[in-house]
Amino acid sequence: MKLQQQESAVEQQQGGEEKLPENLLLYFEQILHDDPLIDEVGFLHPTQFCSLDCARDGDSASQSTEFHCARYFWCRDHKLAISAEILPELYHAARDAYYNARDAPLSRTNLMRHTKALLILCPDLLTAWNSRKMVLSALYDFTKLKDELQLCALILSYSPKNESTWSHRRWVIKQVAEQHQDMLELIGNESILVKEIAEKSKMNYRAWRHRCWLIPYMTRKQVLDELNESTRWSELHVADNCCFHYRRSLLLALLDNFFGNEEDSLSWESDICLLWKEELRWDEMLIKRYQGRESLWNHRRFLSHLWIQHLLTVEGNWPATTSQMDMFVIQEIQLLSECLHDPVDEFEESRVQAELSALYIMWITKQVPDVKGKLEERLHFASMGRLKDVLAGACRPEKRFWMNLLNLADQSSDVQ
Repeated sequence: MKLQQQESAVEQQQGGEEKLPENLLLYFEQILHDDPLIDEVGFLHPTQFCSLDCARDGDSASQSTEFHCARYFWCRDHKLAISAEILPELYHAARDAYYNARDAPLSRTNLMRHTKALLILCPDLLTAWNSRKMVLSALYDFTKLKDELQLCALILSYSPKNESTWSHRRWVIKQVAEQHQDMLELIGNESILVKEIAEKSKMNYRAWRHRCWLIPYMTRKQVLDELNESTRWSELHVADNCCFHYRRSLLLALLDNFFGNEEDSLSWESDICLLWKEELRWDEMLIKRYQGRESLWNHRRFLSHLWIQHLLTVEGNWPATTSQMDMFVIQEIQLLSECLHDPVDEFEESRVQAELSALYIMWITKQVPDVKGKLEERLHFASMGRLKDVLAGACRPEKRFWMNLLNLADQSSDVQ
């Protein structure tokens, strides 16, 4: 009799193990349903997971299926932890459930439930994202779209560079914008999200590109606020070109807004002029403080080019007077002189600084040939010699190919 009971117990245990992946999936989906505000997910090694304060209610509870599944999940204060031990089985169960729901008619609720679980486990599955788009496109529901943004934020909390998730998030925002929904609060929340992700994930190009994508949906005030708020962040991350690219996108948006609107053009023209001067001054301050940062010099190229081409030479706005051009050239030559004469340091940052400043001046002459004569004149007046002499003294031997390019350009201009 005892032998039969033992065999029956073994068979029940084996049957439970066969159904374990499905039970795990049901338990996982129930957690996601019960706590829709989960904002972080972590996949922990079994040894790490054991350190969590998981509930254990004694031997009687340990026989239940629910407790058996609960051993692999931990959810508290909207934070979810999953033991990596069950990830393969859980993923296969979620994938099979998704394919079955996709092929079954009238299963939108099941489809959304299964795809949510599947995408948390594998956010690169584009077919699952497309299935969610199909369901959400059938009937506009702002509440469901907000829930979709919550799901994207949840996935980005542990996979901040996942392109599929960022793309889906932009699709959701576009759906909201097409319904003429109030975008003010939504755009503000998006900026906060990207800022938090950028703090945790350095050099996250996808996050900053998403932030640039949002600019056309911003009001003029929001663009100005974003420019001001990103100043401090940029000062603390001078090597991250992404934040400076974002500032350039904001400045271009302000410039397009100015040329596209004729309202209060005089006052706005003055504001843009002051804004550009302040940005040049701010960038110069950072260049002097942080030597050899190429991102700062790239930002200055952008500012200088538009200052000359669009702000000083556009007819009818700010005519390019001799004094204005001279003041700009004198300012850049002064910056070059300071960079060339910085004391040598053991990390050779001053050497890199001198090279970047010389190449910056050469770049100006190639982008705006009309400035070359004034630069050469000011260099001679400052007893610094010709531009080629400055480059030869600043560039390292392995980068002297710049000299060849300069000589070829000079020969080409002479022939013409």
